[in-house]
Amino acid sequence: MTKPEHVFVDFAGKFVRQGDPLFTFYSPDLVATQEEYLLALRAQKDLASSSFERVTTGARSLVEASRQRLRLWDVTDEEVSRLEKEGKALRTLTVYSPVGGLVTERAAYHHGRYVSPEMDLYTIVDLSKTGEKTEIEMPYEQGAPPLRGTVNYVYPYLNPATRTGQIRMEFPNPRYALKPDMFVNVKLRINLGRQLTVPEDAVFDTGTEQYVFVDKGNGYFEPRKVKLGVQAEGYYAITEGLRSGERVATAANFILDSESRLKGAFGNMGAPQVAAAKPAEQLQIQLRTDPSPAKVGDNSVWVRVADVRGSPVHDASVRVRVSMPAMGSMPPMNSEAVLASKGNGEYSGTLKIPLAWTWQTTVTVERAGEFLGSAQFSIIAR
Repeated sequence: MTKPEHVFVDFAGKFVRQGDPLFTFYSPDLVATQEEYLLALRAQKDLASSSFERVTTGARSLVEASRQRLRLWDVTDEEVSRLEKEGKALRTLTVYSPVGGLVTERAAYHHGRYVSPEMDLYTIVDLSKTGEKTEIEMPYEQGAPPLRGTVNYVYPYLNPATRTGQIRMEFPNPRYALKPDMFVNVKLRINLGRQLTVPEDAVFDTGTEQYVFVDKGNGYFEPRKVKLGVQAEGYYAITEGLRSGERVATAANFILDSESRLKGAFGNMGAPQVAAAKPAEQLQIQLRTDPSPAKVGDNSVWVRVADVRGSPVHDASVRVRVSMPAMGSMPPMNSEAVLASKGNGEYSGTLKIPLAWTWQTTVTVERAGEFLGSAQFSIIAR
């Protein structure tokens, strides 16, 4: 139960600076929280000489927990220091303005009604962003130089019907190109600060998630999930998933159509280095490479084949084929190995992988020319 007692800013339309007092309020819960903090401080002092570390640690933890509860009331560090110095709970707490600006709404009154945390007692509009540079382009004057001006006022109110605000800008008009009630295209240049950005064409958007291709060297590109920030001037800000200095592929140097991106890279997102996708119904087929993950060049490939009961399949012809679809001007690539039987349903051989990539892999099992089954995998080569 909280009630304002003294109001310093008592009308809408008043300008306040950051740190100006707005009002004081009384709350029995706040007083109780201060008393708990003082009690915890006294207990910590009394137990400081204890020979039991658990006791002193517990006392410190109690003080920190009580101080954290005060912070939840927005009690400033200065007021906490005063509380510690005086050793007496403050009856009221002063709330200060977090920003400078114009007070547009006020719901705090002297000795007024009780308030709750979800209530907005003040609305303060920050008008400090005037002076931003802006440009006007005339739709009917293609190629003409733009008019350059500045923002000189931001209206503190929104239109409740459209939820839009007005900005007043000032432009020179030497050619009398600006006329009353005309429509123009306005570019407002806003300082967004230093952010990590990538070109727009470096981002692959699946519709629900966004990815970039990170250059890992030796021709290998890692698909990386990212979170996008603002978009401006042909760039996206990256808020998560990428570090400064990492190289990413763009459409200009890494041509991928949507289908090959999905098949070649995203089909294996979140899967292990070698993962089965669609094993044949009548066979259980397992695949592994040595080394794992695979490397560019020769790799040892092992396949185990069993029937639905788990019994090894002997004397079969097993082929492993890796493929990469055509990408832009690059033709499709394939490599194949015929494996030798090692007994107990295991087959092995050497598979040559041309370059670092996520390869679509097909294992085919036959016996005496009869097709027994196949399975699809993805092999990542680095």
